[in-house]
Amino acid sequence: MGESVLSASIKKIEIVNKTKKDEWQQSVRIILGDIELNNENFIALRKFRPDEMVNVSIESAQISLFEEKAAIAEGSIVGESNKGTEDADDLFSIEEGDMDLKEGEYVQKEFTI
Repeated sequence: MGESVLSASIKKIEIVNKTKKDEWQQSVRIILGDIELNNENFIALRKFRPDEMVNVSIESAQISLFEEKAAIAEGSIVGESNKGTEDADDLFSIEEGDMDLKEGEYVQKEFTI
């Protein structure tokens, strides 16, 4: 059948546990919101039937700085070859002191210690 990759936000996760004498059942319902659909995704989505079994993979769309730093250190990001030549700490830098701003740059928030 078809395949469709969607971007959405999770609005609600419901986990229901039911116990009946010797039986125990658990159901999980995930309600999505703000689903980004293009024409191809919409056509592929319409090919699925309501009670059809599907494979679902949930991946966070938010960037984690710690995972990014570890991936660059391991050299697992495509195009990066960090085999001991570059330090992973070079990914993030903190510069102190007065710096000249380039054209179009501005200080959004200043932290004083």
